[in-house]
Amino acid sequence: MNMNTIPVRTKLNHTSMAINTLKQKTRNIKNLFFLSMIMVLASCNHLKLDKSTAPLDENPTVYHSKFSSIDSNQVANYESEDFASTALNNYTIAKISKEFSFLKCTKESVVNSYDSSVIDTIYTFSNRNNKIQIYRAKHNDFIFTFNVTDSKFKLNGNIKPGITKELFSRKFSITEAINNKVQIVNSNRTIMFMFYFESNRLIRISSDLYLD
Repeated sequence: MNMNTIPVRTKLNHTSMAINTLKQKTRNIKNLFFLSMIMVLASCNHLKLDKSTAPLDENPTVYHSKFSSIDSNQVANYESEDFASTALNNYTIAKISKEFSFLKCTKESVVNSYDSSVIDTIYTFSNRNNKIQIYRAKHNDFIFTFNVTDSKFKLNGNIKPGITKELFSRKFSITEAINNKVQIVNSNRTIMFMFYFESNRLIRISSDLYLD
């Protein structure tokens, strides 16, 4: 036996073991990386499961509503004075012009119904799917048309197109199942908001308000 070959074989064995150890560590690192990626993706999917909960967290306002009736079109009517009287408080001509510049604005002069010497103005902000009309009198402005499908348009309480039926029901303290059309009114029914649902999501808000 040539004794000079023993150290060479020993070195080769040590090198082979080192390579195998390095490979195992590399596999472990790869496994940890893929496991981390799976956990991150699972976390993201979990956050996406119910986006409808976000508005409730952002705005915890909940309105009291009282069931009133179901009409011939199977529309459930609920009274909610606190909602109906404040729903559009944030909408002014100046705010709409600034924040919703994608809407076309037109103005129409009209004779005041109580004083023919006074000329009032109707402002109409609209595009293909949204329409808001405001009557500007001498001392005040009144919204009399609010018909929107875009989630950019929020009523007080962060109620807007895109939220789920479940969130809508929670917002109005409704415990029973609701149909695809729900109307929220004030006590004397001079303010009415119609909510349209499709596939369990709010797709449209429509309101033609009483203008004396």
